[in-house]
Amino acid sequence: MKERLETEEDYREALRRFMEILHNELDCEKVEELSKLILLMEIYEYENC
Repeated sequence: MKERLETEEDYREALRRFMEILHNELDCEKVEELSKLILLMEIYEYENC
């Protein structure tokens, strides 16, 4: 996973992964990844939208 979403493509890739995680059974590791993705997407949206 990237440390920062810098481009629209990075954002779309994170969004795809976010949806993929939501459509599968969650475990602790995936919940942590989901939390990081949400934070990265929120930062990207704040800075670019």
